[in-house]
Amino acid sequence: MTAAELRAIERRAMLALAGRETRRVLALWTQTIAPPVATALLFLAVFGGALGSRLRDADGTDYLSFILPGLLVMTVAGQAFANNSTSLFQAKSEGYVEDVLTSPMRHWQLALGYVTGGLLRGGVAALLVAAVAAPFSGGPADPLLALVALLSTGSVFAVLGVITGMWAESFDQHAFVANLLITPLALLGGVFYSAASLAQPWETLTRLDPLFYLVDATRAGFTGEHETPVWLSLGVAGLAAVAAFAALVSLIGRGWRLKP
Repeated sequence: MTAAELRAIERRAMLALAGRETRRVLALWTQTIAPPVATALLFLAVFGGALGSRLRDADGTDYLSFILPGLLVMTVAGQAFANNSTSLFQAKSEGYVEDVLTSPMRHWQLALGYVTGGLLRGGVAALLVAAVAAPFSGGPADPLLALVALLSTGSVFAVLGVITGMWAESFDQHAFVANLLITPLALLGGVFYSAASLAQPWETLTRLDPLFYLVDATRAGFTGEHETPVWLSLGVAGLAAVAAFAALVSLIGRGWRLKP
């Protein structure tokens, strides 16, 4: 077998894994897509609709338009993480992860195949929320910036989801990370408020939340307003995504919690 033929087989195997993860998301759309979209729209209705008339604006921006970017970040982060952590956990518990490990894929290709499902789930859910909210909040001021910020969010949390799925030995451990780490980071990341409007030490605590910078960068893409330099937010997110992906590839290479 030539090197070119081997590379072709590796690519087909990676595409097959990515296709499986994609079909899993789309086939179970009532579990993977509909619930997060409904949750985000409820947040928009309650905070943007019911309370928006009282709060008027935040930093000169209509309140519904202000919270929409943060809700999109929450949706992408939560769904990218949940999809991949669940997928890996099921692969381990049902015993078919060994088949994936013995496939003709390089470690980075295996990692990328699993990450694809989380990115798709988070991206589709966020797109639907943005489409429904568009008549009320308008379109993004800088679509490319908004897209890059949301992709950065999805990349980081999709990789963290795979690592969590590898680590978790029970649903309790999976729920622990999702409920006590991901959800608090999202809710305290400046989604519903401006960090500058808070007194100390709450402003500093908000700025210590890594999701705050992804929310701020996404908000810059949608409204043009931001509290921190956009290049810094995206740079840190990019470095975090690369570092997390490199760690994931290393863990897969070692067979960490995957091999008996």
